[in-house]
Amino acid sequence: MHNVIVGTAGHVDHGKTCLIKALTGTDTDRLKEEQKRGITIELGFASLSGEEGQHIGIIDVPGHERFVKNMLAGIGGIDLVLLAVALDEGVMPQTTEHFEILKMLDIRQGILVFTKADMVDEEWADMVEEDTREMVKGSFLENAQSVRVSSYTGQNIETLRKMILEAVRDTAKRRDEQELFRLPIDRVFSMEGFGTVVTGTLLEGCCRLGQEIEVYPQGRIVKIRGIENHGEKAETAYAGQRTALNLAGIKKEELERGEILAAVGSMPVSRQLDARVRLFKSSRRLLCNGDRVHISYGSAQSICKVVLLDCDEIKAGEEAYAQLRFDEPVSVKRGDHFIIRFYSPVETFGGGVILEADAGKHKRCQKEALDILKIKEYGRDDEVLEAIIKERSRYFPELSELSLRLNAAPAHTEELLEKLKKQKKILAVNGKSCIHKEYWDIITEFAKQCLNRFHEANPIASGIEKEELKSRLTEHFYLKDAKRSEELFQELVKRGIVTVSGSTAALNGYTGGCSGELSGMMEAIRERYRLAGVEAPTIDEVINGFKDKKQARQIITELVRQDALVKAAPGIYMGKQEWEKAVFVLKNHLDTHPDISLAEYRDLLGTSRKYAVMLLDAFDQRKITKKQGDVRILYK
Repeated sequence: MHNVIVGTAGHVDHGKTCLIKALTGTDTDRLKEEQKRGITIELGFASLSGEEGQHIGIIDVPGHERFVKNMLAGIGGIDLVLLAVALDEGVMPQTTEHFEILKMLDIRQGILVFTKADMVDEEWADMVEEDTREMVKGSFLENAQSVRVSSYTGQNIETLRKMILEAVRDTAKRRDEQELFRLPIDRVFSMEGFGTVVTGTLLEGCCRLGQEIEVYPQGRIVKIRGIENHGEKAETAYAGQRTALNLAGIKKEELERGEILAAVGSMPVSRQLDARVRLFKSSRRLLCNGDRVHISYGSAQSICKVVLLDCDEIKAGEEAYAQLRFDEPVSVKRGDHFIIRFYSPVETFGGGVILEADAGKHKRCQKEALDILKIKEYGRDDEVLEAIIKERSRYFPELSELSLRLNAAPAHTEELLEKLKKQKKILAVNGKSCIHKEYWDIITEFAKQCLNRFHEANPIASGIEKEELKSRLTEHFYLKDAKRSEELFQELVKRGIVTVSGSTAALNGYTGGCSGELSGMMEAIRERYRLAGVEAPTIDEVINGFKDKKQARQIITELVRQDALVKAAPGIYMGKQEWEKAVFVLKNHLDTHPDISLAEYRDLLGTSRKYAVMLLDAFDQRKITKKQGDVRILYK
């Protein structure tokens, strides 16, 4: 099924509403104020059916300059525009403004409709049409079909209807129903017996009865209780349809025009967007760095500060890269178009396209940031994805985030990722996250430097503690949690940069550690602790027996790292086997006795009170035993 949205555009009182009524039989002026004043204030809606089963929704937008914000709320989702020019007046200010807006929003197909043909002679009509053709020269409307109509007499209304159906049949623009659901809200109201109802043009994807969807940017989850497409009840709504949704779980007062209904988790929420901005050729204003403006996108309007990234100001017809910094969170996608307006005085003077929907803050005139923006604007999808990964590597982006930022289906993003992996431009970490090869090279170099410095400072040690290396990675690369450092560490091991032995890590190929004379010194220290048994010496007592006390101390540190020595008290260590023997003696006694006294333990070990106290205190600290009065029991 091919669904198409047709929209009107043009100056106030140029016959747009009457034209739609003549085409469809529907009067789209739905407000009493509109009926009274004879101008469209809010959006109006009607529909046609095509000969091949097409559903054609028609949006009537207001032409008065005071209601341009309402015009913008309806025009963004259209496939075909009817640019209305009244033959009795010709091109007027809002004709030009609407035409500039249509170009800025990347609308690519339209029909020039010259209304009120019954009110002028042919010579005058020819002149108006010539002026209009001059205005649209070089645009998507340059070679557009045109027709002169009268809604009052019915002149050429049927011809226009056929033109619309023909354009709908031949339009190259097809909406992808496989995309994720997105509908900007342009009306919110409440119906007795139903509750909250919203309407909008379904831009992408489809939605179904009972489906849970998200309200952006507020993040509320709601459920679809009812669907109407072009005024008819339905179980499913598809891209390109004018749709009304009855929502459960939210009140009318909790929604507003401009918010977006979309698949859960499918839209970014941000206060900073990167964009290409351009001023209308007819603009009388400059756009200067730091200006505060109103941005219209979808059916929404928001205030932002414009930070020009590659210049200080732009003039009529010029363009530049900019970062839009909003006062409140917004939700848009890469590739969305927008309009820029000043409000004092009211003037629509430019627009642009979103290049990054959730941008980090950029410094002005920064070459690297500008180069990435150029890729995002002009690059192929794989080039854009590589640029996104390069920019976001420190955050370890996964498929869902990358699809969101690229504004592409996950399956397509996955294909691009595989291509980039084969080209060795990116690599997967932990099978899920992606980082750029350049970022990985920086991580690798840092890890090598850390380990080299450690090995030089600790030639006796077999390696650095794994947790110490992970901690350094976390600190240096501002990793958000231990999970990230663990993933990086495992990737370093997997790729042969780091080798692991027990609790230590070393640079792959490192051949340090104790050998030769140092090996003999280590064995002597081991023997010293073995002979001491449970009557453990202090570190100073051990190293005083060696000429090179510094090396002896380093060897003790290495033995502790290797778990060959166990700390019994501050500055006192025991051989691992001697410690385990002391624990065995304790537990063996407590297997057949409810408790053990200091004297009993001293006698069982055959040592002095001093060492028995030291060991029992160590057992208490390690929660092997618990002191109760003058005795110990097993810790439970």
